[in-house]
Amino acid sequence: MTAKKKLAQKRLTLLQVAERLRNVSEACRRHGVSRSQFYEYKRAFQEKGFQGLMDRPPIPNTFGNETSPEVKEKVIELSLDHPAWGPVRVSDHLRLRNVTVCPSTVRNIWVKENMETKYKRLLRLEEEKNGKDIDLTEEQIKLLEKANPCFRERHVESSYPGYLLSQDTFMVGTIKGVGRIYLQAVVELGWYYVLRWKRN
Repeated sequence: MTAKKKLAQKRLTLLQVAERLRNVSEACRRHGVSRSQFYEYKRAFQEKGFQGLMDRPPIPNTFGNETSPEVKEKVIELSLDHPAWGPVRVSDHLRLRNVTVCPSTVRNIWVKENMETKYKRLLRLEEEKNGKDIDLTEEQIKLLEKANPCFRERHVESSYPGYLLSQDTFMVGTIKGVGRIYLQAVVELGWYYVLRWKRN
């Protein structure tokens, strides 16, 4: 007896045990199968007899399920235009542009492109912007700056040294006989420009 026939015989035994016990749950527990599998076997046996209990070879995929490169490109483009949007919203907006793609396909494209989270989409947007002259929308800029506060500083242009400075003063502590000591720091594009101690 072949392995396929042995498996079919085991399934037939399950059906017979369930009929003898008049209890599907108990028969499934004894054979270690779920109730849904049991009813699947029962239906196959009723339709095709013993042959229906044998495993059939998988049906080859004859449908064009692969998403076209044009659709993928449009999904990625819209996802980077609006990194905070979810797959349902992206799918709905693409439908308005006569591009039919379901939310699960949008999600699958994101997973393949390593941009399934908002943070990863923001990283991808920042990578594409880095070193290129791409106009960012107000929404994109706000999201990038929220995710990475350094984004604003990295893209600031200075006409000459000392043109853009950031200054802060804070108290360091108190020295007996001297008083309060303050540190005044001035930063130019990420580099310390002036450090000065100041007494009260």
